[in-house]
Amino acid sequence: MSVPIDDRIAIDDLFMDYVWASDTADVDAYAETFAEEGVLIDSAGVRHVGHAAIKSYAQAFFALPGGRGRAHFFQKLRMASEGAGVRVFSFWQVVQSLAGQREGLLRAVGTCDDLCVWTASGWRFAERKIGRWNDQTAPWKAPLD
Repeated sequence: MSVPIDDRIAIDDLFMDYVWASDTADVDAYAETFAEEGVLIDSAGVRHVGHAAIKSYAQAFFALPGGRGRAHFFQKLRMASEGAGVRVFSFWQVVQSLAGQREGLLRAVGTCDDLCVWTASGWRFAERKIGRWNDQTAPWKAPLD
């Protein structure tokens, strides 16, 4: 079943809120993009359930050195109704620009498999599964070298 355009736009806004919170290291805003009992599955496969756990994850992640100047970009490839929510599959990339350098750095690429749900606060992530995309994790049908 297709997702109504108003919901698609509101889910796009949710992704923008998530990206802005992540790229500005705003722990509270980051957690608020999730439903109260939302689940974040990080790229290491660790589950963080609920706002307190997601805030704790974000604080630790944002405290890692070298994060300032990052920018996330999402390309949503598929949105489909699923139960009471919307399943979104996307590719993402993170670039970083360092002062005094002319080039940016490609820091990471990956995928997200998200279930978004409508709450009293608007669309939120009920579950966000972050995956890495590289030569070891990308699905590959051709014979390996």
